[in-house]
Amino acid sequence: MDLAPLYRRMGKHSWKILDSIFRNLWDYEYVPVQLIAHQARIGEEKTRNILRYLSDLRIVTNKQREYEGSTFTFLGLSLYSLHRLVKSGKVSMIGKKMGEGKESAIFNCYSDKFGEAVIKFHKVGHVSFKKVKELRSYGDLHFSVLAIRSAKNEFGALRKLRGLAVPEAYAWEGNAVLMELIEAKELYKVKVENPDDVLDMILEEVGKFYRRGVVHGDLSQYNVLVSEDGIWIIDFPQSVEVGSEGWRELLQRDIENILSYFRRAYGIEKDINFVLKEYGLE
Repeated sequence: MDLAPLYRRMGKHSWKILDSIFRNLWDYEYVPVQLIAHQARIGEEKTRNILRYLSDLRIVTNKQREYEGSTFTFLGLSLYSLHRLVKSGKVSMIGKKMGEGKESAIFNCYSDKFGEAVIKFHKVGHVSFKKVKELRSYGDLHFSVLAIRSAKNEFGALRKLRGLAVPEAYAWEGNAVLMELIEAKELYKVKVENPDDVLDMILEEVGKFYRRGVVHGDLSQYNVLVSEDGIWIIDFPQSVEVGSEGWRELLQRDIENILSYFRRAYGIEKDINFVLKEYGLE
């Protein structure tokens, strides 16, 4: 997934077509070609030719069902979301991919407004789209809608937690969240010299999140960053509001995950009930 060369290959008609697909994702799993052509103000035959070109670039998927329609690939949705960030003046240059997992791809970038930053492109916010569709009734909504919801959820949580030990979130467009670049390593990749202090810092932050009305929902050693300057907690697509359905179970699971890691890695024993009381999480 290399966005910069693709971005340069896009013309104004291609962006208009992608804009129409984006606007109709909530109503169609595959947006009808006739509707795309009408909204983009491009002839149907030319629209089909451009969609074939975009399909060759793996930006869209075209399908003939009861009607002829098109939708985004993950690459296409990410490219279009980047376009919106560029158009809004939030991103000036896109760099190299820093990492990619099941739920996101992260690129470094530069913003004239914010300086060095990162863009996180969400996939679906869960392990797999198929599992999510089995668990919840999404009908024929495309995975893009879930990716957009995931990005929106993370952006909203980070804005609520602004000033705490989380990356600052600058902007959200589509499945992309533009945020602060944190120079630190994942907790599980390092051996900290002061594990008691680090554990205390993490639990203190969880308590501060709670008092701001946010539960991380997927906290573990994989989304805690550490450096000589302190700790940061990242990855909030599955965060929930305090008071929402299942929030207390998610909070307890977050704490159990962290306590379990420090028990295995450093032999630190803490009772979860003591932790809930000590850090104001009851």
